[in-house]
Amino acid sequence: MTAYQTDIIRNDGEAMNVGAGVELGDQLRSNITGLGMLVFRDESSAKIGPNTSLTIDEFVYNPGSRSGKIDIRMNSGLARFYGGQVSKGGDMQVATPHMVLGARGGIIEVLVIAGQTVGILRAGRMTCMMNGRKLVITNPGHACTSDNDKLLTGYGGIDAFPILDSIERIAGTGLPGEPGPGLDVSAICASALGNSLKACKSTDGALPGVAMEFPDSPTPPAGSGVDDEHDDCFPDCR
Repeated sequence: MTAYQTDIIRNDGEAMNVGAGVELGDQLRSNITGLGMLVFRDESSAKIGPNTSLTIDEFVYNPGSRSGKIDIRMNSGLARFYGGQVSKGGDMQVATPHMVLGARGGIIEVLVIAGQTVGILRAGRMTCMMNGRKLVITNPGHACTSDNDKLLTGYGGIDAFPILDSIERIAGTGLPGEPGPGLDVSAICASALGNSLKACKSTDGALPGVAMEFPDSPTPPAGSGVDDEHDDCFPDCR
C-alpha cells in the first residue's frame, strides 16, 4: 500500500510524504484541506477527502489467483473507494460506526457525518449491511443511508461529492497554510436522500451550512451483521 498527496498523518502524528508505505493498523487522518490517495497492490485505491479518519485493518492479496480481502474502518469524513482485482471476485469492505459497505468491481463513495453514514454507488455493485439487513444496489447514483436503526435507500446523485474530483478543489491556491473550500453538501441535501440526513436539517429555521466538519465517531461494532437468508435488492438483483 502506498500513499500519494500530502496532508495525511498517521496515528502517531507523523506526516505522510508522497510515496510513503502504509502499514496495517495505521490510522490515516486528513486535515480541513487535506486530500490523500492510497493505492493497493491489487490496483484498488481510496481517495481521502478533508477531515477524514480511516484505518486499513486487513489487506490480503494473491497475485496468482487475483483474490484476497480488503477491510477498511472509516470513523469520519468522506472517501471514494475504487475496487481492484480483489473486488472482482469478492468485496472491498468499508466498516463505519453505523453499517458495513462492500464494493464489488466498482466505485463507491462513503460519507460519515453527524452520526450517520451514506454510501453512494458510482459504478459496479454496492452492498449495504446493517442490523441483519443487506441491500444490494446496482444502479449508479443510488445510495443507502443509516437512520438510527433503519437502513434507507434513495437517489443521492451520480456526482454528489465533486470535492473528490480534483486536487485543486481541495487545495485552493495550493499555497501552504491556505485553506481550500469546505464540503459542499447542497446537492445531496437537495435530493430525496438528503431529507433523511441530520446534517441537512434546518436549525432554528436556518439552512444548513455548506462547510461541514467531521468529528471522530466511535469505533464501529465488530462483525458485519449480515443475514444472507434475508437479502433485499435495490433497485434489482443481478
